[in-house]
Amino acid sequence: MSHDKIVKRFIAGAVCPRCAEMDKLLMFMNDKDQQVRECVRCHYRDVMTDNGPQEIGEQEIVTRVNQPRAGEEALGHEDEVHIVNILDPKKGNGTTRRDH
Repeated sequence: MSHDKIVKRFIAGAVCPRCAEMDKLLMFMNDKDQQVRECVRCHYRDVMTDNGPQEIGEQEIVTRVNQPRAGEEALGHEDEVHIVNILDPKKGNGTTRRDH
């Protein structure tokens, strides 16, 4: 009878998505050959997949990143994109500008 020992290793510098504690996450392979992350502080657990981590048994964690900010203005990178056309001063209505 063969019993394979599950080797759990800490991930240096990793921050738990739930409790935000650094250096509390373990990584290991479960019996289904899936990579699992687990926090030793808050017991958060997820499975790493090709589409990103999938938390085991729960919905997505509510964070400031995935929630709307009620009553706050949008950040600079969230503004609508506007296309700007650069005009050539030498081309145009037929007159030559002398200020360039």
